Amino acid sequence: VEYGAGLTLEETTPLHEVVNHPELHVDRTLLVKGRIRDVCQKKGCWMVLTDGESRIRVRFADYGFFVPKDSSGKDAYVEGRAAVEEISEKEARHYEAEAIDGDPSKIQGDQRVVTFTATGVRLVPAE
Repeated sequence: VEYGAGLTLEETTPLHEVVNHPELHVDRTLLVKGRIRDVCQKKGCWMVLTDGESRIRVRFADYGFFVPKDSSGKDAYVEGRAAVEEISEKEARHYEAEAIDGDPSKIQGDQRVVTFTATGVRLVPAE
């Protein structure tokens, strides 16, 4: 099942490379693959993707589409762009509050995070 503008790339970039070396990947359109670890439980307006060692929060371009709130555990191909952002403690706590098992009290101070803005998502059964 696809959401957004669909996928145009065929070759994936390993998720851990994007998370560990984001400076090599910003300003480029990438295709990453991972397992959905968490989804916004209010609207499905973000998800957390993991490859087992790294994780990244994925938002959807222009708030233009969402994924089903029960997508956790599925695998996903996600096309879009990575960025490095400083988010406030308040914003980090907001995300944590919307997570499945979120605990906003564990967030202390501003957070430097690698994020991904998706233009297209393809959900596939977990391998």
